[in-house]
Amino acid sequence: MLSANLFRPLPLSAKQNVICELPEDEDLVSTLSPAWPHLQVAYDILLRLVLDIDPKMLRCYVDEPFLVNLLSLFQSENPRERETLKNVYHRIYSRFTFYRAFMRKSMNHVFLHYVFETEKHSGIGELLEIWGSIINGFAVPLKEEHKLFLMRVLIPLHKGKGMQVYHRQLAYCINQFVQKEPMLGGVVVRGILKYWPATNCQKEVLLVGELEELVENIDPGHYRKLALPICAQISRCMNSLNSQVAERALYVWNNEQFVKMASSMMEEVFPVVVESVEKNLKWHWSESVKQLTENVKTMIEETDPNLYDSCLEEMAHKEYLAGQEDIRRREKWERIELAAAKNHQFFPATTMSKSLTLLSK
Repeated sequence: MLSANLFRPLPLSAKQNVICELPEDEDLVSTLSPAWPHLQVAYDILLRLVLDIDPKMLRCYVDEPFLVNLLSLFQSENPRERETLKNVYHRIYSRFTFYRAFMRKSMNHVFLHYVFETEKHSGIGELLEIWGSIINGFAVPLKEEHKLFLMRVLIPLHKGKGMQVYHRQLAYCINQFVQKEPMLGGVVVRGILKYWPATNCQKEVLLVGELEELVENIDPGHYRKLALPICAQISRCMNSLNSQVAERALYVWNNEQFVKMASSMMEEVFPVVVESVEKNLKWHWSESVKQLTENVKTMIEETDPNLYDSCLEEMAHKEYLAGQEDIRRREKWERIELAAAKNHQFFPATTMSKSLTLLSK
């Protein structure tokens, strides 16, 4: 009875419809899902069966094909159905312990299919919420299977185009892993940097916040290895022409743990940060970004004034060398053009056009 009522072809995506972009409104969702009152009764019955009946008695009915069909319903665009389904599926995972490995594997297939093939799925956030509870129950030290899940499934989810929709749940799962084993912080940070977006400013803002949170949880012993790549990425974001990205990156310097990490590799990190700060003060269009940059400059300059001055001298020297190289390049081209003209291999534009006209005739 439950299979006949719940397992049905889902309607085609209606994302183009403006109403579908406002799922928080109960009335609008009701107009979009006329079958929901009927489906809700079926889900309530299923939940009651799962909670009240011995899982061993239900095993021949709630079998692997049933669970696969149930998992496919997470593609529903009705947020109330996905929320109810999340509770049911999580209860099944909790009580039907003999299906846990199969359910984890099935959810992983959904994630991998989403990341590497379709990038279309409505229930990634709900599935990650289930995983958040599962990860919370992992024993320490973590099994190799769970570490592989982190590296091969969770970290690649950062590259999805729709990451903004499920980023909160994803970041929670990632932090659960790092809190249980801080040594995994290095793997996570490198993975996030690998999938850093090139043009999506909203994703950049979210990832800057995630990096800041990770810095508070990773093993301090990894600070020296991670300080330079993290600070280099934050510095690039500080120079972003998008003011939201630049401001979010500048606010990171208010985090004591982040400053502590940067200080662990001060001689390597400072030149990158100082160059970014000075570039903002000279060229950035946003006054608010310039003001925040001035605050960051004051803070890091007070940390080590001599090192800051030496970084400025190094920047000036690099600019001088770049200018000299540019002058040499121009002079070289002028000599080449002069030599070509002497050998009658240099033709003015008018002469060349006349020659081409004669050849065409």
